Amino acid sequence: MKKFYYLVRMTFLEKMAYTKAVWFNTIGTLVSIFSYYFLWKIVFMGENELVGFTMGEMITYVILSKVLSSQFAGGINMQFAEWVYEGTIGTELLRPVTLFYTLFARRSGEFAYFILWKGIPVSLISFFILRGVGPAGAGEFLLFLISVLLALVILFYVEFMVGLASFYTLSMFGMAFTKTAVLSILSGGVVPLALFPEGVARVFGLLPFAGMVSVPLNIFLGKYRLEECMGYMGLQIFWCIIMGAIAHLLYHMVIRKVIVQGG
Repeated sequence: MKKFYYLVRMTFLEKMAYTKAVWFNTIGTLVSIFSYYFLWKIVFMGENELVGFTMGEMITYVILSKVLSSQFAGGINMQFAEWVYEGTIGTELLRPVTLFYTLFARRSGEFAYFILWKGIPVSLISFFILRGVGPAGAGEFLLFLISVLLALVILFYVEFMVGLASFYTLSMFGMAFTKTAVLSILSGGVVPLALFPEGVARVFGLLPFAGMVSVPLNIFLGKYRLEECMGYMGLQIFWCIIMGAIAHLLYHMVIRKVIVQGG
């Protein structure tokens, strides 16, 4: 646990060195939130409710979805690629902790920094100005926080698997851009999944990506009954296990090939 805490703290302090860059990124997220706010204001003109969302609920959805989905850019797949392209991956493999352990600790440190320096400030500013609605209740808020942590685990495994592609590509930027675009759409980060055709929305809701944005926000807004919350969070846990198993399998296949080729 001390090693994990050390790696988290080290990553947090590394991020502190780039505070100015974070402020620019924060401003970009705020601009995106306000742009979507005015777009939805036009869509809701003359309407009290749309696909089960009131305007106040949609404002909250926009704010929190933009905050959560802004985590899709970058991620540990870029760190993984940097180690591969610079040839330091061998050193990382020789460390007394596994690569999964190191990268998850780093991702946790990044997330902690993100919450403190971007997530909370952006949410508070946006809620104060745009007047979104709060959580449906204390229980829903607690389940929302747990769901967000499960979302982080799913996101970590997605980023890890994307990072493995760096062994076969000359640049990670194309893969990273594709990852961000796909996750933003399939997670409900662009628009609520309820706006898709019913059959498509049902399929998207069963995929792991829905657990990154759509599930936490619907819990926050009280769109699910308690048993539905448990069901969707159970699905998140299921995908954490499945994605973890796939990531470990792919990792061992790739690393075995690297070790054989490297002697």
